This record gives sequence, C-alpha cells and structure tokens, in this order.
Amino acid sequence: MKDNIFLTGFSGTGKTSTAAALAKMLGYDYIDTDQLIERQTGRKIAEIFAEDGEEAFRRLEKIALEEVAKGDYQVISTGGGIVLSKANRTEMVSNGYVVCLDAYAETIYVRLLLDTTPTDRPLLQAEDQFERIQKLKIQRAPFYAEADWTIHTDFLTPAETAAEVEHALQFMRRRSITKRGEGHPVVTTGQAPLKDPRNPLIVKTTSGTYLVLFGNGLLGQIATLLQEYVPEVAGRAIFIISDSQVGEIYGKQVTEALAQTGYRVALKTVPAGEESKSLTQVAALYDWLRAERAERKDLILALGGGVVGDLAGFVAATWLRGIPFVQVPTTVLAMVDSSVGGKTGVNLPQGKNLVGAFYQPRLVIADVSTLASLPDRVRRSGWAEVIKHAIIPGADPDEQGALRRFTRLEEFCDRLLVGEPEITAEILRESVAVKAGVVAIDERETGLRITLNYGHTIGHALEAASGYTELLHGEGIAIGMHGVALLSQQLGLCDATFVERQRHLLERFGLPLSAPPNLDSVKALAALHLDKKSEAGSVRWILPRDLGRVEIRRDLPATAVEEVLLSRLNDK
Repeated sequence: MKDNIFLTGFSGTGKTSTAAALAKMLGYDYIDTDQLIERQTGRKIAEIFAEDGEEAFRRLEKIALEEVAKGDYQVISTGGGIVLSKANRTEMVSNGYVVCLDAYAETIYVRLLLDTTPTDRPLLQAEDQFERIQKLKIQRAPFYAEADWTIHTDFLTPAETAAEVEHALQFMRRRSITKRGEGHPVVTTGQAPLKDPRNPLIVKTTSGTYLVLFGNGLLGQIATLLQEYVPEVAGRAIFIISDSQVGEIYGKQVTEALAQTGYRVALKTVPAGEESKSLTQVAALYDWLRAERAERKDLILALGGGVVGDLAGFVAATWLRGIPFVQVPTTVLAMVDSSVGGKTGVNLPQGKNLVGAFYQPRLVIADVSTLASLPDRVRRSGWAEVIKHAIIPGADPDEQGALRRFTRLEEFCDRLLVGEPEITAEILRESVAVKAGVVAIDERETGLRITLNYGHTIGHALEAASGYTELLHGEGIAIGMHGVALLSQQLGLCDATFVERQRHLLERFGLPLSAPPNLDSVKALAALHLDKKSEAGSVRWILPRDLGRVEIRRDLPATAVEEVLLSRLNDK
C-alpha cells in the first residue's frame, strides 16, 4: 500500500499548517489540493465558486485528487468538502492513510475570525458564520468518520498535531490496516485535561467574540492556549496582574510557563481584597505599565478573582486607550460572573463599580483546579451567582431551562461543595452559558442584561454599608436574592413555595440570608438609592415570579423596600 497521508477535516482544523509540518518531519512531499487547483486553473477558489458554481469546483477537485493519488510518500491537505464524494473517499483510502483533523465548532469559528491569511472559504460566506459551521459539520460528520484516525486539534499547535499524526501512522502500520473504506476512527485529543467536548463556550458580542475554556489543569497549558487563541500577541510582552494571595500560589507557575515560550513577562501583585478596586490602585498600575514600557499590542493577563479581573480589565480598557487582555479567574464567582461579559471597574467610597468600562477579554481560561486553594467561605460565596443564573430566564425564555439548572444544583450540591472537577466544570459552564446568551443580546445593559442584577441591588447596598469588609460579594447577593424574593411575595408576584425553595438551596450552599449584626441601616439605605443601575432617579428591581420568570419594576413602594432591607439587617 502507498505511504500517502491524506488529511481531511473542516476548514480551520489546521490541515494546511499540519500537512506542511508533517511533510517536513517525514521528508515527504507536501501538497494542498486547493492550491493545486488554483495553480492548474489560474483562478482563486472563490472565483470558481462564484463564476462556475460548486458543482464545477467539485469536478476540478476530483481530477486534482486523482492526479495526486498517483504519487507516493506525500502529505496531502484536502479541501473541507472533498469527503462529500464517495469516489473521492474511495480514492483516498485506496492510496494511503486518511487522518481526519477535527475541532469544536467554537474553536473553528474563533480560528477563522483570527485568520489573517488570504484563504478562500466560499461556503462559509454567511451572515451567521457560526451557525453555518455547525450546520456543515453536522452534514459532513458521517463522511469525516470514515477516516482511519481522528485527531482533535482544539488545543494543539500544528507541530503537536503533526506529531500526533506521525504517532497514528506508526500505529496504523503496526496494525497493518488492510480493510479499507469502512473507517477505523480512533480519537486522540493530545492533552487529556481538555478532552471534554462540553468545555469550550463561545461568547459573541457586538464588540468582540471569544471563548471561555473550562477544565482541570489548564494553567499548565496556558502558553499553548494563548498561542492558539490570542496569536496576535505572540512574542509580545504579557503583564500579569494578580493579588498577594493568588500571586503567591500561581504567579511563578504562570510566569515561568509563559517566559519559556518566548513571551516577555512581568508580574504585579496588589493587596488581596476589595480595597484594591480603587482609583489609587489603578494609578499605581499605570505607573508600573509605564515603567515596563507597555505598548498597545502587548497583553494584560488578570490572574485571580473578581477584584483582580475588574481592576485589570479596567486598566486594560484605559491604558493607551485599550490593550488586549485575558481573564484567568481563580474563584467560582469570577469564573461565572466577572470574567465574562466585559464589565470592568473600580469602587468609590460612595458605592461599588461606579467607575468602569465595558471591555471584552480576548479569552477566558477557567481552571477548576484553582478552586481547591480557596478558603471554604470564599468558595461557597461564589455559588450565589450560579444559583442566580439558575433562576433568571437568560436569553431563552424557556422556564424548563431554569428549572433544569436549579434542579441540577439541588442534585449536585454536595459534590460541588467538595469540588469534584468534572461536575464542577460542567455546572460552571452551564451557568456561564446563561450569561453569555444574555450578553450576546444586550452587551451594554440596555434591556435583558438587567436581569443579571437579580439580588444585586440589596446586595451591593449591604456591601457598601459594611465598607466592603464584612460581607463577601456572593454573600451580599445571596442576602439580596432572599430579600427580593420576600419583596416579590409581599407584592403578590411569587408564592411561598418559590421563596422557600430558593432559601433552602442558598442555605445548603452555606450562604447567609441576613447581614451581619450592627450593619448601619442609614448607610445601607443611602447606598441603595445610589445604586448604579438606577434610571431616571429610580432603582430598577428584578423581582422573581418563579424559576425562569422575573419582572423588572421601578414603581415599588418605599415602605415595602425599606421594610425588606431592614429585615435583612435585623435577621427577621
């Protein structure tokens, strides 16, 4: 049998770059069928599609493949649709080994967005490119599956993918594959911690599209992930902003991993705690960046919880009028809330997040193994935002979706509290999917995104009244959710069953329902009316009706609001 290697797979899976690397590795000839067709016809692929149609192109593709298949010791990168023809599939399996390169639709979409090479992909010229990718992948899946071997390339460089193909080639030769045409798909992902197909999540907004990656042990692969998903900063400087606690645990690991890959790396830590979300700290970071000669094409990497993410994001949004940044959240709260959606900012003495900007990250890397280093109280606090996402409707007003999310939290609560990696990554991804869907529709909080503030009006007021010292953010949100549920019940919008079910889940996660004693009620009421989500001088309230159903109101009786707020202060 000939020793050709045919690489099949969808556009954006890395066939061309992998084929070139593999051919060099093996000393074989490298051929790209699309490039061959362009040389033979003197026309671009897009021109052939536009002027002659897809059917004419497929005829040319078949002729080119037949010509290539006559040779030997070649690595052939094929077009994404070459497998549609049974004759083509037979031609390939009869003249060599067929290896399919695969990737998640999210990965392909982001790669094509980032691709600056002049590559023609006429079938992907659609208004909703992501939907088109999903549809074509589904249509072609049975034909790609006939390959002798399949490699997922999501988290592999072309060189690493080429090495995987070379390994597969050795295995196929040893096994002497002779039964051709029926397919012998064997799947490898290269790096086990990233193999779960549920992990990548795409966030698509008007100002940027990026992925949120979930997994166990991703910090060890951070350099590879940046090379794959933020290639424009290759060889540039990376400025890591962390806090004194997280930096002590993970700063050296991340810094060394990036430096070994050719990045110039600098690390700056700020004091751990909400106090660091200040304009004073922003000014100090500006001084640091100036001293380090940070340029517009460099990268800021936020390594830590919500405080670090908000602070670093605001600095990234404003330094040189905006430089790229990546979120690497290390708390539950940051993974599901502050790292996604583009809200950045700092606090003033009068209130939380009163100064800020909407600025989307290039990538979010959520390594659930970092949660093990959190104090128990901090870890529990973060689950308040996950519970919130299980109650609000999200972008899809299907009440069954909220019911399913809430029920799964009830079912898996104990496993989540002990930090089982797989179920934790799965539940966190589901939670972020709710927020991602909302942000895609309403990036700047002019409508639907307001529902993400469920529980936050009371929560932020209590945090401000405590001077941001006695209450963790998630604890404030938990108290706020219970408070607005009581308010909603008082107004006749929801029944006692909902209030009790929410209360029970909050308590199971170890979250408070009332504020610490001696919190200043005057300060809390003042902070309530200064809430940044107010409009035309009135506070907007997100009131629950049931799971998956909320109502936005601004006409609430002041006495009812004060009564509920005071009840959360006095533990009634």
